[in-house]
Amino acid sequence: MLKKISFVILFNLILLVLVELTVRFVLDYLNLPKFYKVSGIDSNRYDFLTGYSSLPNQKETIFKKNYRQATDRYGFNLDGKRHPGDLEKKEKNEFRIFILGGSTVQGEALINKNDPISARLEKKLNENKVIKKKFFVINAGTSGFMSAQELSLIQNRILYAFKPDLIIVLNGTNDAVATPSKDFYLSNSHHFQRNFQKNVNNQSKSFFYFIDDLFSKNISTYFLFKKIVEKTTGIFLFDKENRKFIETSKENPMTEEKEYRYYHNIKILSQLSSKTVPIVVYLQPQMLPRNFNYLSKNDKAIYVEQKKTDPNYFNNKQEFYDKISNDIKKYEMLNSQNFIFNDLSELLSKNEKKEAFYSDYAHYTAISREIISERIYRDIIRLIK
Repeated sequence: MLKKISFVILFNLILLVLVELTVRFVLDYLNLPKFYKVSGIDSNRYDFLTGYSSLPNQKETIFKKNYRQATDRYGFNLDGKRHPGDLEKKEKNEFRIFILGGSTVQGEALINKNDPISARLEKKLNENKVIKKKFFVINAGTSGFMSAQELSLIQNRILYAFKPDLIIVLNGTNDAVATPSKDFYLSNSHHFQRNFQKNVNNQSKSFFYFIDDLFSKNISTYFLFKKIVEKTTGIFLFDKENRKFIETSKENPMTEEKEYRYYHNIKILSQLSSKTVPIVVYLQPQMLPRNFNYLSKNDKAIYVEQKKTDPNYFNNKQEFYDKISNDIKKYEMLNSQNFIFNDLSELLSKNEKKEAFYSDYAHYTAISREIISERIYRDIIRLIK
């Protein structure tokens, strides 16, 4: 009897594993998500300070010919010349620069470790024969980061412990697309952070909710079943409240709330800057409706495809950028000897050779990374001099 029960249990376990592996293979083949993710961010990247961050001590990888940097013990990306392992110590002649932003700073569709903006900038600075310093540009870019997380990382970790000489922030696009909360007081945070808090609170009340969340993020078969039910019935089973809020907000992309949030965080950064640690913020260049005619043939194809997938994506981003352009004087009023805000949104609009500047609807190619790093380099040289 015991043997029969053991056989039935073992048989079912093997069957479930085979079904799970089959589902994962099929979803991967169809280029569809295999698990539930919040904003495309894995839940195992939790960080108490910023809500999530890159996992520390990761090895460099090459996936589908795209290079991904290793990370150090702090979760910062290791590209260019390897920066010191212990950032709490500093050499006398070292000039330490931190550059922050989202995945465009971290680097997507990279060729090698010398391809990110940070590595290019570091190389240019160290090749300068006039300034006798040993430059390290530390890539603190993290996929999905918006200004609130960059501010938190700068104030509570970088300024506090890592001895920066200069801080650069290249951002804008994630602030343009990150939806504020329906409860306004929670809006100056990433959706991942709000969802994580909700999950923790729910799990403390219900064991089933814990199992449901665990399975949705780790078992493809369970995730697929829930998605089929969701598609069939039209009832939201994932992140119900937030998705309903986003659906009702499509006609009103909340541009004013997003720009208010962005300016609030940039203003605090200007107040954190000092003579010993200047801060330079760049509104990053992006693919927008207003520069469509300047795009290469390749980039236009990317634009059209993304517009089919998400018709509101570029228009919403354009509204955010236009709001900043129209209010640019209030940003410029933040400028001082120790703080600079630069609008680079048109930097990639001059494209006489019609080169491919974008690897997808938001991320750069090696060509555009070189243009951006060269512009930042010229600004930094003037600032240091």
